[in-house]
Amino acid sequence: MFGFGKKKDKEIIRVQFIESGQENAFAASEVPIEQLPDTFEINTTLSIAGDEWSVVSAVPPRKAEFRKTGSLIITLAKYEVTQIDPAKILYSLPTISSDLPGVEAADSLENVLVVYEDDWRQFEFLSVRLENEIRQELEDILNIYQTQHNGSGFKQLHVRRRVDIPLPEKSLTLAELDNVFSLEKTYDGIAFSNAAATVVNGFARQTVSGWIFWGQTDDSGYITTLCLRPGTHTESATIAPLMDDFVKQHQLLLVDWVQVFLCGERAESFARYDE
Repeated sequence: MFGFGKKKDKEIIRVQFIESGQENAFAASEVPIEQLPDTFEINTTLSIAGDEWSVVSAVPPRKAEFRKTGSLIITLAKYEVTQIDPAKILYSLPTISSDLPGVEAADSLENVLVVYEDDWRQFEFLSVRLENEIRQELEDILNIYQTQHNGSGFKQLHVRRRVDIPLPEKSLTLAELDNVFSLEKTYDGIAFSNAAATVVNGFARQTVSGWIFWGQTDDSGYITTLCLRPGTHTESATIAPLMDDFVKQHQLLLVDWVQVFLCGERAESFARYDE
């Protein structure tokens, strides 16, 4: 449990604890910042008065942010074991990739992009030479939408296995990516929300328009997996000309597997992504 401190300076954070569904805090504490995690975007459990609580949300979520504000609001939910009929369980997504990158221990998660495991390769760039395989995968995903969609979820999902290597070997560097798109922020790496570890050779860059390029390189710095992630208020039109030129120049296709959207020279313009 967090310790209670009396010192009040910029290294002491006032933390309020709120139970999910309630409006008012049930506890508050002055916590030394070194006792708080780098980010609450990683699945976090707290022990309070002998009870186990999971963190639903934290505002702000990152140490770099609450160090500046001096305050933190954590919404919690108690762990409960619920019996569910397996036949009633639905998948939240129609498709996922069959692979995941390796991870390694990290000294800090303070400037790391945190994503879900299921986000891996869901919105990605692939070699145009893989167009046949891509279209076959898209057909399988459309079939899931047509035959397995049930309310807010899916009775089955499609695991994509046809494309092991999305980009040609040694075809694209981070420097080339940085030269095309105006960058606002460079992250130190990537982490999945279920573990305090970072992806080996992971990278992430946020553009001025809010779009995030992220993925993995080989040991020489060449990009092996390149994914795209929209921000909170991003619009495709803001970078559509650059994106269309980028995929054409590097002979790539951009695919959002969940949205069944294909962008490229013989497909849609990125400007149509928001339609």
